Parts: sequence; structure tokens; C-alpha cells
Amino acid sequence: SFRAVWRRGGSPVAAAEAAGLGARGSIMQVWCSLALALLLFATQAVQGVQGNVFWDCVSRIRSAFGLQAPPAPTPPPTMAPVPMPVTNVHKGKAPSPSPDFIVLPGTPSGNEVIEEKEVLKVAPWEPPDEATGCTKRFQAPLEAPMHATDFNGMRLPDVCLMDSQGPHHVFAIGDWGGVLHGANIQPADHRSIMFTAHHRPFVIGADNVAQQNVAQAMRERAPTSNPDYVLNVGDNFYWGGVAVKCGAPAYRANDASGQWKKIYEDMYTGPGLDGKQWLGVLGNHDYGGWMFTMGWDQAIAYTWATHLPTSTGRWMTPAQYYSAKVRYSDFSIDYYFVDNNVWDAFKPDDQPHHNMCSRRHNPEFGATCGQMGPISVEDCPKWFKDLWDTEVKWLEEGLAASTADWQVVVTHFPPEGAWGEDVWRRLSLDYGIDLIIVGHRHKQSMTYEEDGPLGPTAIIVTGGGGGITSEDEPDVFGVDDQYGFADLTLTKGEIMVEMISHKGKIRSTTCVTQRGRQQSQQVPFSGTSLCEGRPPRGPPAQVPAADSGYIAPEATTTVTGTPSPYGAATYGSADGYA
Repeated sequence: SFRAVWRRGGSPVAAAEAAGLGARGSIMQVWCSLALALLLFATQAVQGVQGNVFWDCVSRIRSAFGLQAPPAPTPPPTMAPVPMPVTNVHKGKAPSPSPDFIVLPGTPSGNEVIEEKEVLKVAPWEPPDEATGCTKRFQAPLEAPMHATDFNGMRLPDVCLMDSQGPHHVFAIGDWGGVLHGANIQPADHRSIMFTAHHRPFVIGADNVAQQNVAQAMRERAPTSNPDYVLNVGDNFYWGGVAVKCGAPAYRANDASGQWKKIYEDMYTGPGLDGKQWLGVLGNHDYGGWMFTMGWDQAIAYTWATHLPTSTGRWMTPAQYYSAKVRYSDFSIDYYFVDNNVWDAFKPDDQPHHNMCSRRHNPEFGATCGQMGPISVEDCPKWFKDLWDTEVKWLEEGLAASTADWQVVVTHFPPEGAWGEDVWRRLSLDYGIDLIIVGHRHKQSMTYEEDGPLGPTAIIVTGGGGGITSEDEPDVFGVDDQYGFADLTLTKGEIMVEMISHKGKIRSTTCVTQRGRQQSQQVPFSGTSLCEGRPPRGPPAQVPAADSGYIAPEATTTVTGTPSPYGAATYGSADGYA
């Protein structure tokens, strides 16, 4: 049963559970580890799976039994290209699965006292070496910064796309980068029986290839839509971001982990996608999920990684927060890219399963990102709070000065409930924010209602990029709202939002009009709407039947306790965080 599930694409944990390895007890603990080792080694011989999958699987099962996980072996040097020296691979002190990360030269690794020099700007600004005039592509400053926070608050040079009368399209996606196991990429499995509150069936053909399906749907739609660029709402790599310790100089962009090439560069290709820039923000998993010391700064530094042979020069995340203006022939858009991961940063000893500042899961030695911060787990909550408070002031300055037709915010956490709904409601009303694009919730949704959380400000949730299993059961044929992306058609009077499923199905079509400052009602559109003749909703969502052959067999034994890496009890609600 183990090999049957594994061959059909099930996760190692699902395969182990199907093999009946869910019982507790000291005797079973020993037999489970031995049986799992033999089974997985036998499977590797047939499937060619890398050895690090074995250790990941063993550590997950042992964690469920409450055992101390054995240290994983150092990955072989051939598993990823390393274009510059790497000092060592650090084995984290956290409970299984321990977050192994590569340490680049210049990375602070001890607990020495460091003066924090986080850059926080309360108004948009232009770096001195910034390009002047209008450009055809988004351009970061020519020289990479020393610290990933050095360009916080910057305004990129205006981009002018006036050669075509349109229609102009933009894709939006989030929570997209799966877990790399050698040559294999699968979503982080958050629907397994180990996460009791979120357990659901594993759908073969959807859950095991979620990122690949979404990328293929983008690839099929791109030649027709021909998006100008892609908006990325974060959580780029699961479970814990780029597997490089934070704190190295930002000019040392690297793909030592192999994640950039395999999960990003090679995944999103084809006519209409090749060469198109991705403008993004960071999600809580980019910091490490339950720690802050993973390579979030590498996700910024990769903006300047054009020296790497694997880079296509599309990545654009030059800071934690920044802005950009795009000018079209008869309208313009101001974009505000914001880091709102403060909602996952608590006191070090609070909520360890969903807390980037967790004392339990950050390394005992080296829980610092150097001068840019955070410099310690104690500093971490204040560091994120200072960042958020500054960004709110920065948004007020930027939005107040905006003369663009559209004001669009791109961030990670949805603007609702305990995730800052009161702040977003005030900003949306005072400054007329038209659209907020987010992720974090692992599904697809579109909200545009006068009595919605933010009134007539539209909210796109596109957290179904496929890097982690979806909130609810998907349909193998894509008649669902779990995995997918958004296709935005931009005009002067309307933005048409089409939510596209992982099989290319149009799940909803909504036309958004501009929201004026201090306006609490939708502005009616005069003329023929882009939505004319288009159904607002696709057919009702469906799920595979139990006997369809698409449902992977799974053990029915309930695992007691909360396994790593994230707690399940309040996941995805306004009271708990993914």
C-alpha cells in the first residue's frame, strides 16, 4: 500500500500512513522506522528518488510519534548548482523536520550583539542612481544593496507601455512554490491526517501536481492574454522559503539550494510568459514560516541575480515594500507592494506553531539576520511591528500623492479580521484604494461588494498557486476554486478579473470600477462593460467521487498531537496563521 500511494504521486507521509504506520507505542516506533527505511529505499531503487526524501519522511513520521528526529545527511554536492563558495550547511535546532539551510560567506551565525540598521522610509523615494524617464521594463537600482532592507520604500522608475491600445493583461498568483525533493516538486502537504483540522482526501492528478497544473494553465492562457507582467503575492517556496540562512550581503544572490531554477525559472515558461517580469512581496513562509532566519533576503537579492547562468532576469522584489507606476496610452496605475507579515510575528514564547519569532523553532545559535534585522527572537516582534507601522505611514504618503487612475495594493495576508482590517478599511476609504491582491489563504476567491469587508474596494485572494495543498478538496478537471491564478484585463474605466482554475477553467468574471476618495459606493460604469455577456460565475464546484480512482488510499488512524511544521487548530482563520 505504501508503494501504491507513492507511485500514484501521494506524499511520503500519505504513503507511510497508507502502509499502516500510524500506530503508537515503543515497539511500533522501532518497527515503523525500520519498515519505512526498507520500503522507501526499495521505492528509491525503482523511482530514482533522492535520499533526502527518505530523511524527510522518517523525520515526519518520527515527529508524529514524539521521537527525536535523526539528523539528515548533508545533501550531495550534485543536487544543485552552486556558483559561489558555501561555508556550510547548518542543521537547525528545531524539532523535526529540522530546517536545514545553506550558510553563505558573510552570514552572521553566532549570538553576538549586533547593532540593528533596518531601513524604514515613511515616504516613497528614488535612489540616486535610479534610471530617469520612462522605461519599458521595471528597473531596480543598478547596484545590489549591502542589506536587503536598504531600498525599503523606494519608488521604481515609471514604466511606459504605450505602444499598444490594449487590452492589457496582468497575471496574479501566490503561494506557488512547492517542496523540492531532488528532481521532484510536490506541494507542501497540509491536508494530511497529521493536520487533523484540515484533513481531507488526497486527489491524484490535482494535489500531487498542483504547481505544475497551475503553471500549465498559465502557459496555455499566456499566448492569448499576453500579460505585461505578473503580480506575485508571496509564499514563494514551501515549507520555509529559500533554504539559505538570512544575513549574507544582498549582492551575494545565489541559487545554492537549486530552488530558483527548478521551482521558478524552469516552471513558468512559454510564449507570453518568457521574459515577463514578476513583481512581488514576501509571505510568512518566505521568512521561514515558524522562524525568521531563512533566506527571505535572498528572495530580495535575486532581483540582482542576472549574473547567475540560471537567471532569466524576470524577478523583481527589490525591497520589503516599494511602489511602481505603469503608464498606458490612456490611463495609469500606481502599485504599492507591502509586507504585512506582522500578523505572524508574536512574542518568542507565544503560539510556536505559527510564529516567525518562535524561540522553539528559530536556531538556538545564530537566530539573527545581522544588521538589517531581526537581530534576535526578542527583537523580532518589534522589528515586524516597526516595519508595519512605517508602511502604513508610507502608504498614506504615497496614496495621498497619487494622480494615477488606479491604486492597487499587492500584499500577502488578506485585509480582514485580525489581519489589519481596521487599518485597510480606513486607508481604502480615505484614499480610494481600488483593488487589493493577496494570498495566504490557499484557495481562489474574488470579493467586490459595497457591504464587503472594505466596502467597494475589491479583494482578490489568489493563494492557490499550488505550493501547498489547497484548503478544500480540488477537482481533478479543475471545476473548483482551490488551485489557480487570476487574469486581470486593464482599461481606463474597468479592471476585469477572471479567476482561472488549475485546468484553465474560468471560475468567475468580475468587473471593478474606480473607487474615489471618501466614496462608499461602487461607481457605475458608463458604456459597454468588459463583462457584458460573460457569466459572473462558472458551474458549481465539484469533487471526485470516492470510487473515481482519483482518491489516494489513506489510513484512518488519527494522529494525536500537533505535528510540525504548523499547528492545525486555528490555521487559516483570523485568529491563527498559516
